[in-house]
Amino acid sequence: MKFLCIDTSGSKTSVGVVNGNKRVFTSDDGFVRASRALMPMIDSALKEAETSVKDVDFISVVIGPGSFTGIRIGVTTARALAYALNKPIVSVNSCELAAYNSRKANGAKKILTALDAGNGFVFAALYDGETELAAPKCLTLDEFQALHGEIGDCIVAADKKTAQTLNVTPTDGDGIIDLSEKKFERGETMPYNEADALYVRLSQAERTAT
Repeated sequence: MKFLCIDTSGSKTSVGVVNGNKRVFTSDDGFVRASRALMPMIDSALKEAETSVKDVDFISVVIGPGSFTGIRIGVTTARALAYALNKPIVSVNSCELAAYNSRKANGAKKILTALDAGNGFVFAALYDGETELAAPKCLTLDEFQALHGEIGDCIVAADKKTAQTLNVTPTDGDGIIDLSEKKFERGETMPYNEADALYVRLSQAERTAT
């Protein structure tokens, strides 16, 4: 199996390429905008995996929630490639990816995500294994802490910035590769025109307008 993974939902741009047993995952330092970093990273990862984008079986993309601009870049790129190559898309939301990476790292099943949403907000979702118990939503830090207290015993999967605020271990990793492969094998694919960004809060422009 061959496939390409794209994640531009957070502060870093990440790309994964699988070519049979050859697996490449790369993530930048977050200082270069996704609009400039993504295509060179895709080209580099494909070369390292010794394959071509024309040969992939599908394209996986993180659809959000996360950075509005980043999500648009990632989803638009995935859709364009899928359209040009006539390949299906596998969509992954950033909260389920964070939960998957956390589960892969520590084996915990019940996981509450806390991903930076800017301006003191976080994207929270609750998972028990691969089952989504609560869909992603945008909460203030106080609301998140209250929710965490209500849920009780669970692992918090947070990005680096939010982990520092909450004093927990940050969650990171290459789980998008395994998760995307599982979704593809379960038939969870869609045509390019059905892949949409997942926004769970208004953009800054929309908030200003209201």
